[in-house]
Amino acid sequence: MLRECAAVAIASLCPACSLLLDFSDNAIPHDGSLDTPFSQAECDYKEPNESVTTPAMIALTDTGPAAICPQTPEDHDFYKFTVTNETMLTIEVRYEMTPTGDLDLRLYHGDGTFIVGSTSITGMERIVCPSTIAPPCPTITAGDYIFEVRPAVMGSVNRYTFSLAN
Repeated sequence: MLRECAAVAIASLCPACSLLLDFSDNAIPHDGSLDTPFSQAECDYKEPNESVTTPAMIALTDTGPAAICPQTPEDHDFYKFTVTNETMLTIEVRYEMTPTGDLDLRLYHGDGTFIVGSTSITGMERIVCPSTIAPPCPTITAGDYIFEVRPAVMGSVNRYTFSLAN
């Protein structure tokens, strides 16, 4: 009886208010946000792409969004792209800085040979080739290349977008 009286009292203070919270995507307005910084679709973007030997093929116009998600073994995303002539190349990965979300970027030749990596803590990783400024990168010639988005430290997870420009 006491609970019923309390519910009636609250409802009478705000007759248009709902006592039920709806956290679904259909709720308007949304009652709350997701507890994770990424969606399942972002986790699944271009999967499987877990190693330098199984990268996902992308076009220069692809941008994500994607995510490094919690999993065992640790999530790493590899993307393969083709450069058709000697060119300047810029690869950027953007993400929001969170206590568990620092990401790093690495560039490889198509055969998996490491070229250069970017390990800042700014919410953006960038590799520019050719460049003598940190991180230094040689001239990019025609061929296949792979870039990797990876956790900066074990356990880092986050959503990100990327861009390629030449």
